[in-house]
Order: sequence, then structure tokens, then C-alpha cells
Amino acid sequence: MRLSLMLSLAAVAVVAAFALSRAALARQTVRPAEPASLRALRSLTDHYRALTWTYELAVRDRRTPTSFSYRRAVSRSYLRYTVELWARRADRAHRAAIVRLERRLGVDLPAAAPLRAPLRRRIVAERLLAVRLRRIYPGRVARAYLRAAGGPQLLLRTWQSRAALAALAVARHGRPAVPAPLLRAFSCIHAYEGAWTANTGNGYYGGLQMDASFERRYGPDFVRRWGTADNWPVWAQLQAAVRAYRAGRGFGPWPTTARLCGLI
Repeated sequence: MRLSLMLSLAAVAVVAAFALSRAALARQTVRPAEPASLRALRSLTDHYRALTWTYELAVRDRRTPTSFSYRRAVSRSYLRYTVELWARRADRAHRAAIVRLERRLGVDLPAAAPLRAPLRRRIVAERLLAVRLRRIYPGRVARAYLRAAGGPQLLLRTWQSRAALAALAVARHGRPAVPAPLLRAFSCIHAYEGAWTANTGNGYYGGLQMDASFERRYGPDFVRRWGTADNWPVWAQLQAAVRAYRAGRGFGPWPTTARLCGLI
């Protein structure tokens, strides 16, 4: 009896130990140790705050205010909350800025990845956006710009920052300076000429049907960046037309369509 009792107790102890080890493993899986120091959490909040402000500056939105309380905070739960808060703000500012840049400049830009998308997908999306924006301004992408080092988290932050700064540069330097009366006039001419991406093989390109000599004379910088006018963003095509107008040619390069629009 004594031996049987001892064996039973030993079996119960083994089962209990196994159950405790499984519970401990479950706790570690569900609630792992803190993944970041206070300093790292503050730095991540700063990163998303900077992204938010950069995108807001690009489209001249009011800057989201902050007291910078997270820089003095010692509570990890509060710092995780601020990281999440500013990440959502940065995502909203990013999406709003890209939509407005597309409308203003007549370009198509890569869509942002969802905030909860896999890390790799987010890195690819930010890189595509940064490169696309750099091709708009300054019009070229250096090989060094395409390189980035570090782990996945660092790569994401690097490309997020590059995309935001590229959006700001495009907003500042890629804006079409077209007065409203000329914008209306050239929009009317465009309605009779062709699609902004038109290349029908007749030697005329884009929404205002520019030929090669016109492109080289009034848009040499755009030719160097994108080639023929069917590859130019809308704002660049309009800007070349305005240059011709201000050079004394008026609406002469479009005699038939300008006449239909009542311009000559």
C-alpha cells in the first residue's frame, strides 16, 4: 500500500510539473517580455511624429500638436500607447498627402500598405513610393539612394522617412505654376487634343500633342527626366505650354483647338 501510494504521488507530481511548464510556456507566448527599452519606445514615437509632421507640411496642413510628454514618460504602457497613436496619425497624414499630390500634379503614386500589413509588404510599399517620388523630383534616382542597410524594423523606418521627405520635396518643387486663366485655357485645348498619355505614332505626344522640337525647346528638363511628353506628369505638360505662351507664342501652337476654345 505504501509503495502504491508513493507511486501515485510521484505520478501526480509529474503531471503537475508538466501542467505548470505548459502554463509558463503559454504565458510567454501570449505575454512576452517587453521588446523595447524606454529609450527605444520614445525614439519610435519621435519617428512617427516626424513622419506625421512631414506629410502635413507637404500639403500645408496644420501640424498636429504635441506636448512631448512621451519624452519624459517612464510607463511602458503609456509609451506603447503613444507609439500606436502617432503611427495611426502618420498613416492618415501619409494617405491624405499622397491623394492630394496625385490630384495636384496629375500623377499616379503607389498605394500605401495597410498599417497592420506584414513588415515586408510595408517596406516594399514605402520603397516604391520613395523611388516614384524621386523620379518626379529631382527626376532621377541615384544608386546610393536605392541602398539601405539594417534589419526589417530599421529598413521600414528608413524607407518611411525617405518617402516622407521625397513627398515634401515634390510638393515644394513639383507644383505647377499655372495661373487659373491659363489653366482653364489649356484644359480646354487638352479636351480637343488627346489623352495626357497619348502616343499614337504621329510624332505628337501627350495631352497637348507636343512634337519633339516643342518638347526640347520648352521642356528640356522634362525630356531629360521622362523622355517624350506622353510620359510627363500633367503638371509638366502644362508648364511647358505656359513657357511657350509666355515666350510670345500664345496659343499659336494649337491653332485649330484654340479657335474651338475661343482663344484666338
